[in-house]
Amino acid sequence: MIRKPAVAGRFYEAQPEKLRAEISGFIKTAALPAGSVAGFLSPHAGYAYSGAAAGIAFSPLKDISFDTLVIMATGHAMSLSKGALLAGGFFETPLGAVEIDSAFCADLLREKKLFENLPRAHETEHAVEVQLPFLQALKGETVKIVPILFNSADAALLEEAGRAIGRAMKRGKAMFCVSSDLSHYPPGNVAEMSDRSVLLALRQAMRNSSPGYFDLANRLLLSKSSRYMDTTACGQAAMTAGVAAALELGCNDFELALYTHSGKVSGDDSAVVGYGAGYFTEVSPKPAEALELPTAMKDELLALARKSIGAGFKAGKTQGQPLSPRPEFNQPAAIFVTLTLGGNLRGCIGSLEPRGTLADMVVSYAGAAAFEDSRFERVSEAEIKGIKIEVSVLSPLELVKGPEAVKTGLHGVYVKSGRRSGTYLPQVWEHFKKKEDFLSSLCLEKAGLDADAWKEKTTELYTYTVNSFTEK
Repeated sequence: MIRKPAVAGRFYEAQPEKLRAEISGFIKTAALPAGSVAGFLSPHAGYAYSGAAAGIAFSPLKDISFDTLVIMATGHAMSLSKGALLAGGFFETPLGAVEIDSAFCADLLREKKLFENLPRAHETEHAVEVQLPFLQALKGETVKIVPILFNSADAALLEEAGRAIGRAMKRGKAMFCVSSDLSHYPPGNVAEMSDRSVLLALRQAMRNSSPGYFDLANRLLLSKSSRYMDTTACGQAAMTAGVAAALELGCNDFELALYTHSGKVSGDDSAVVGYGAGYFTEVSPKPAEALELPTAMKDELLALARKSIGAGFKAGKTQGQPLSPRPEFNQPAAIFVTLTLGGNLRGCIGSLEPRGTLADMVVSYAGAAAFEDSRFERVSEAEIKGIKIEVSVLSPLELVKGPEAVKTGLHGVYVKSGRRSGTYLPQVWEHFKKKEDFLSSLCLEKAGLDADAWKEKTTELYTYTVNSFTEK
């Protein structure tokens, strides 16, 4: 089977000589990414708009040896419940034919709940096709491909499919490409806010080892920007699967190489499409999981928390935050907001799992700590000037095998047994000299368990760290 080109002459030049010249103009001499590369993100629009980003994504490949390129792409043409393969034959472009790695495809198709051979999904689809001339220009006919289309909203299935792709890649000499554009048709300024937030979420998903984080980030972003766009990333499904594949291959970071949007090319910012290029890498030492927040951002968040409490006296409730020009503020976040008065606790509310964006959670939990902590009376207007606010941004929870994994002074701990649970933030260590006393108090005072419950094998212990900052 030869799958003929569907968008030659529209998305890219149809004449071989002109196409080679077009691609050579986009391929750059670029340094390899900091870590070892397992895959990359490349856009899939017409080359006039996204060719520069695609060229940067592909450029390092000329110095990397591999036999198969797995292309995880957006399925635009039809709804897909699984990963849709074209499992054999060739993809043809004006530069020649690229062979499909049928053995690799057969390996994936053994996972019947995750993949299916669906040639008709590929008939008019451009998201795989536009990557191929770049691959051919750099590697000739030496590399085979595995074309897979995704558009399912089932994040669990996408993660499982990505993991399966990663396992299959380990059995050969393969790399992967995630073919995706970003926001579709918002004004340029909105695209910048949303797209940079999506790309940061991709990095954080890798550092947190959580494809689900990326899925949640996109849902939260779309909830804030749906009146401007119908998607934050048209290849969200492929990107989620790509994160899972990268994690399976041992990657721990995403390195952004370029961000742009169509308005930067056309000069028309009224309705743009966003494009990103970058690499899924394994770097050593492992990057920190915590979201990087410079001092200026911390000060902004503390001011936002104080403003929220002040507004609570008048409105009675806090308001959701709009899309922020700071991508960090648009990230999913698990946080606690702690209020003290004269050095004494005056309120503390938060969550151990992300339930909204960082900015939204700061606003919400600041108000809740002031007015809804059942242990205290509502904060009064007379007290507010003396209140000191602390925000703690949590790393993901990690289930540990036992108390020996808990690091004194560093870890917050969440304990769970049956229906009872509780947590102490790392700041609570200052009240205890021994780990045993910390854990016993946590079980007894916070979780309502026996003081020695932390010693039981049936009790679950989770650790986390915090990035905490306080008003001066």
